[in-house]
Amino acid sequence: MSAEARLVWERPGGPPVEFPLEGDAVEVGREEGIAIRVDEPLVSRRHARLERRPDGWVVVDLDSTNFTRVNGERVRREQVLAHGDELRLGRAVCRFLLS
Repeated sequence: MSAEARLVWERPGGPPVEFPLEGDAVEVGREEGIAIRVDEPLVSRRHARLERRPDGWVVVDLDSTNFTRVNGERVRREQVLAHGDELRLGRAVCRFLLS
């Protein structure tokens, strides 16, 4: 799998913020010092983890208070991601992209 992956946070009232996904696992949340910091009130401190697997990327919900959704569907354990998928972390909207 040679495609580079990134997560784009579509910030309300501001420009989008792009995060390249580097390594095999990247955590997303509101906590200071986390790899992908999404500073929104309904995002948990450690909300989700994006994992690179041999067959692609998955998102794993880390027992977040306000859930992780992919294309509107709640992630119960983990969900395989495809280019263009919309991730909602609480009310924060992100887009998973491959290039």
